[in-house]
Amino acid sequence: MVASNLLARATNAVAHRIDRRSFLARSAMAGTALVTAPADFLLRPQSAYAATCNCQGQGCACGSLCCDGYTEFCCAIYDTNTCPSGSLTGGWWKADGSSFCGGAARYYMDCHKPCGWLCGCGGSGVCSGACNGSPCGCAKGRCDHRKAGCTSFRYGNCNNATACIGPILCRVVTCTEPWKIEPTCSSAAVRTDNNTANHNRPCLQAAPPIYPVAGNWDGIGKSGIGFYDNLTHLWTIRQSANLGPVAPFAYGLQPGDRPVVGDWNGDGTTGVGIFRNAVWHLSNQINPASTFLVSTPYGQQSGDMPVAGDWNGDGTDSPGIFRRGGYWHLSDNLASPSTVRVVRYGLVVGDLPVVGDWNNDGIDGIGIFRSGVWHLNDTLAPSSTARLIPFGQRGDLPVVGDWHALGQVSLGVYRPSEGRWYLRRSLTDASVITVKFGQRWLLG
Repeated sequence: MVASNLLARATNAVAHRIDRRSFLARSAMAGTALVTAPADFLLRPQSAYAATCNCQGQGCACGSLCCDGYTEFCCAIYDTNTCPSGSLTGGWWKADGSSFCGGAARYYMDCHKPCGWLCGCGGSGVCSGACNGSPCGCAKGRCDHRKAGCTSFRYGNCNNATACIGPILCRVVTCTEPWKIEPTCSSAAVRTDNNTANHNRPCLQAAPPIYPVAGNWDGIGKSGIGFYDNLTHLWTIRQSANLGPVAPFAYGLQPGDRPVVGDWNGDGTTGVGIFRNAVWHLSNQINPASTFLVSTPYGQQSGDMPVAGDWNGDGTDSPGIFRRGGYWHLSDNLASPSTVRVVRYGLVVGDLPVVGDWNNDGIDGIGIFRSGVWHLNDTLAPSSTARLIPFGQRGDLPVVGDWHALGQVSLGVYRPSEGRWYLRRSLTDASVITVKFGQRWLLG
């Protein structure tokens, strides 16, 4: 009798503090345990986690991912960090201080399948997964995958015009604010769960499906934009930002090939290249690209990023390497590259290298794109920032080109969350043209 009264008082005391995710405001797992398994939790010496561990009815150990209460990432189920076709975003939350976003907030977006007209939602706004084709279970039926189709809940800060949706299919993660990706998402209703800050799947850090590139492909005037697809090894380019793409062409045949572009022979036309296992395969032409040079190895450490520029003012571009820790290794020889200059510039994890003749002196300078700010160095000397230009946002990918045939390079970004390019007129003129060109994808 005493135990029964204790159980009733404890359960009633916490019931009013359970929020829509069935977590206590201050003690999430304990609250869940009291509601779902009160006798086990109060009367036996075990953790709250163990009391709630049923692993969706599958025979998984309680330490398995399927049992931790969260939904699986979309990329682990559908191979892409986007909501699957036919689904919509039902809400978002954030985790502050994520190492995957350079210490900034990381955002999670819940994907739901809509309910058909035969599926009722009642007052909850969530229909049965059995009715709308979102059955509950460990994703892919595996204990090492988090659950999918099990959480009948929505935050309600996205797609509120859709009144009835199913359980959460999977979640998307990004360093970009959700309302900049999905226009129906509200920036006002902020939800935070810092326990998810370092949830991860290797697919979230996999190489992006495409790399943006820019160059003067026809040698006439304006710089054009384009992509290298590291799955199909196809290049798709536009002769300028305003012209339609030329026919895609293949150059690069192996997984892990990295694209690099440059004027390899000084004729004013940008050629393409592939950086593969520290060897540079270069072509002076496009469509079709034809290798004229295979260099001796240059750059060998894991994570080395290829760059190219005219480091000595001779009118041709030569190889360079941007290496972890902000080290630039620059060469002035195409066939047998060897380092003639080492510069340390860019010290923050996630810094992306950029190259351009920022002051029109005929010699390319180096730079860093860091979370929407360009740090530009004219002199190839360490810590010599000549210009600091805010342009773009975290998650954008930088490109450099002369978009208006002004005779000087300017800045551009490709925003993968939108499939759009933002191209600035010049370093001093902040007017921007916007181009819709490319597929949408998210960085995790």
